[in-house]
Amino acid sequence: MVGKTLGQIDLPLGTNIGAIVRGNDVIIAHDDVLVEPDDHLILFLVDKARVSEVEKLFQAPFSFF
Repeated sequence: MVGKTLGQIDLPLGTNIGAIVRGNDVIIAHDDVLVEPDDHLILFLVDKARVSEVEKLFQAPFSFF
């Protein structure tokens, strides 16, 4: 996700990014906000059944390590 704008992230239906916590700042989510290293995204999900699907989107690939 790092290096993508919020608008480029393909989230499951019923999932929204509300804000990004960047250091001591809270940034309200907009499609043009760029995800940077060490950002913490605040997500809202309508359906708890989609939690694992969303978690997979934000996992680092095995090749990352």
